[in-house]
Amino acid sequence: MIDASVVFVLSIAISALCWTAWRLHKWKHYKLSADLAGPRDFPLIGSAHLFLGKNTGEQFRCILDITKAHRSPCRVWLGPKLFVFIDNADDLQTVLNAGQCLEKADVYRFFQCETGLFSAPAPVWKVHRKHLSPCFNAKILASFVAIFNAKSTILVEQLRGYVERGALFNVYEYIAKCTLDMVCATTLGTNMQLQNEQGDEYIAAIERASELLNHRLYKVWLHPEWIYRLTSDYKVQQQCYATAYKMSRRVLALKGAELAKIRNRSTVPVAKLEAPTTTDEYRKPQIYIDQLFRLAKETGVFDERAIRDEIDTIILGGNETSALTLSHVVLMLAIHQDVQRRVYEEMVTVVGSSFGEVENDHLAQLTYMEMVMKETMRLFPVGPIIARQCTDDLRISTTTIPSGVTVVLGIYNVQRSEQHWGPAANAFDPDNFLPERTAHRHPYCFLPFSAGPRNCIGYRYGLMSMKVMLCHLLAAYRFSTDLTMDQLALKLDITLKIANKHMVRIVPR
Repeated sequence: MIDASVVFVLSIAISALCWTAWRLHKWKHYKLSADLAGPRDFPLIGSAHLFLGKNTGEQFRCILDITKAHRSPCRVWLGPKLFVFIDNADDLQTVLNAGQCLEKADVYRFFQCETGLFSAPAPVWKVHRKHLSPCFNAKILASFVAIFNAKSTILVEQLRGYVERGALFNVYEYIAKCTLDMVCATTLGTNMQLQNEQGDEYIAAIERASELLNHRLYKVWLHPEWIYRLTSDYKVQQQCYATAYKMSRRVLALKGAELAKIRNRSTVPVAKLEAPTTTDEYRKPQIYIDQLFRLAKETGVFDERAIRDEIDTIILGGNETSALTLSHVVLMLAIHQDVQRRVYEEMVTVVGSSFGEVENDHLAQLTYMEMVMKETMRLFPVGPIIARQCTDDLRISTTTIPSGVTVVLGIYNVQRSEQHWGPAANAFDPDNFLPERTAHRHPYCFLPFSAGPRNCIGYRYGLMSMKVMLCHLLAAYRFSTDLTMDQLALKLDITLKIANKHMVRIVPR
């Protein structure tokens, strides 16, 4: 047996080594902090005082003010955590493709989908991404077009009451329910019929959860889970998540027998179930939950929790990003009547004047419509900033970012940079995406779906669904608004939103 005194000495030695390693680790952070410009910080709180007492619009403006005052890369301390902000296109390219920055920032765990693609640790993400990428191939996405058409038809009918009233209304409230209806139909394979009060309940829950997440982000003392669980916000957040996940839980409960087989399987995968191989088989929508269960049986990779988290990730991420983007697009068309006219004329040329359904072959031909969508995403990226955790020292243009630092990537800034977009970078101009203009532009100055290996897996799904919805909306209505570009006020509730909302009025075509 080892003498107690020896154990004591060893424990002291180990503690001393750990303390020394921690100090050395932090010393790199302090050295980098001294080398980089940034706002004034104070002991314990860092620069967190700049964000306290501000609403979400003021907090977003504060971030923009810091990055205008201090050239990229700049630094911000939030409590004991060092954040390095980057909005230089070359550095963005380096970070987004670096193996040292595949980990999402620690705050992504707040979303509670810890094994889903959006926030999973890098080793889990690599395996899941490899198996899930084929679930978003061209044939599978084409199988969803009929669902997109059916749900868009309901959306058009939901808006019809506003024709007679002639009043302004927030089109986001209806588009969000339509995208939710689409995502649930293609993910869960069940017709939830969510373009009603049930959809309102879900959208309200997600908006409230986003506010709470944003609120927690800037209050570093709420980052430890055990502390946050003591707050009233935690209880409200759990209620919001219960509402948001209600639909997926209901469908998973119906698949209890299949889940039980996965739960009790041996480590050896069961007999392989082949995916559809012929065009005829793809005519039936290839529902995402079925793909997940097939992969669970084939690979042994996806357990019950992974299936649940991947479904929740697709529903939450796929719904709000598409809904906000399309709402931004409709508002841009309402403000810019000449652009709306060109989009409508292209749609009539491609789809036909006697509008029925949009076919998959039509979508690639709607080139000007896609330019308008891209220009909207440039000015109003749903994810204006994203964050990665540096797991090893990484050299960028002017410095080396040490392990443990959180790198914040300024997508909003680079997409409005005059260096890449000219003196009218803040103006709405779909011609920015003419082929001759994009050919010589830096590939990392337009990042609406992120970039690099950890980019958004569902970006093609989003573009397709938005094009179908927009065709149906423009075939039925002409949109206008009292808002101007100068009046739009932005706020950041995890995603970028317009504080004065997507207020439009409609008249029939």
